[in-house]
Amino acid sequence: MYSFFTFIFVNMKYFKYVLVCLFVLKTMSGYTQVFETKSFIKEIQTIRIENPDKKPYYPVIELGSEGKINLSFDDLSPEISSYSYTIIHCNADWTKSCLSESEYLEGLRTGFISDYKTSINTFFSYTHYELTFPNNDIQFKVSGNYVVLVFKDNDTEHPVLSACFSVVSTQVGITANVTSATDIDYNKGHQQLEFAVSYPNYNIQIPSTDLKIVVRQNLRTDNQVTDIVPTYFEQNNAIYKNNRKLIFDAGNEFRNFDISSTRILSNRIKSIDYYKPYYHVTLFPDEIRKKKWYTLEKDINGRYIINVQFSDEDDTEGDYFFVHFTLPMETPILDGNFYLLGQFNEFRLDEKSKMIYNFKTAAYENTLLLKQGGYNYNYVFVPNGETAGQMEQIEGNYWETENEYIIYVYHRPFGGRYDELIGVSVNFSNQQ
Repeated sequence: MYSFFTFIFVNMKYFKYVLVCLFVLKTMSGYTQVFETKSFIKEIQTIRIENPDKKPYYPVIELGSEGKINLSFDDLSPEISSYSYTIIHCNADWTKSCLSESEYLEGLRTGFISDYKTSINTFFSYTHYELTFPNNDIQFKVSGNYVVLVFKDNDTEHPVLSACFSVVSTQVGITANVTSATDIDYNKGHQQLEFAVSYPNYNIQIPSTDLKIVVRQNLRTDNQVTDIVPTYFEQNNAIYKNNRKLIFDAGNEFRNFDISSTRILSNRIKSIDYYKPYYHVTLFPDEIRKKKWYTLEKDINGRYIINVQFSDEDDTEGDYFFVHFTLPMETPILDGNFYLLGQFNEFRLDEKSKMIYNFKTAAYENTLLLKQGGYNYNYVFVPNGETAGQMEQIEGNYWETENEYIIYVYHRPFGGRYDELIGVSVNFSNQQ
């Protein structure tokens, strides 16, 4: 009889791998680091990581394909610097996996960024850097999440930025639908995502435990959904339906402004002024949209586009402006904080995106340093003690809102040592 002890003996090698992984995680500087796309020094601005050949621009490529990931950033330091990089394989939760470099990379783990150009005719002087991979030095062996760390002057103890991307080996099919008929309301303020993962030619022994699902709305991480189990199973299909964790606030279309020119003011810009030595952009005070009805307004779901009118060199001819945001409010709200939400800050709700109340002007204010182009943004409220932003207070929630939902499907079978990314799907509600 196949006893419990026989089971343990047969799978001993897998337990050994698990123990090694746990030891590695435990000894990583005393804590488990969660990687994200961000700058660690103020001089590094406008970090972009994407697959430029696939819209919408997600940083995802197919394993073994000709697809490329492009990383670019600006260094506002006065001098040209030497930058090196390294690439790390991550788990589904963006912590470092226990794979060795030779297991996930073919070639060199580190390299130098040799593609750079200095800015031209800008008041803010900077150097623009770019890196594309896979390249002659690096090829990926396995699917999953990855992070590239960039170091100045080869100081590998202090990265200046981190940027996240994914490599998928498509093994499953994903069909999805977004509906306004939710378990909370009907055609009001919410949207519910339903989807199925089909695997007719791929072996998943226990889908409820072997699969890890991550769902994001409009690139956001503060309200992303994880730890989802299938509602039921059909033949070679895991169905995720009527799950309250997959009900999202519908929100509202993103606000926008365009600072691609200093001569032409877009509809949300009050003024563009040059106060030596830099430009300052003042936006019209933003109104609270909660009390108004839904208005169709095309957006790019929180993204931004670097663009300079009448220029073919946006990356090096785009200047940096101080952009001033204002949200009037008679009195401050004491049980939480307001934040700007957008890809300009990787949708991160931190001190950089936090609105500060000014009693003299009776308004929340913030100033961001942004490169010329077009930007989307919204306001969210984060109650004290919570981490997810809410649009209800300022933007309102409208079921008609066009939102973007991306589904990541990871697979780690029993004894597996890393999370394979076996499917990615981008879906839209009320696509315009």
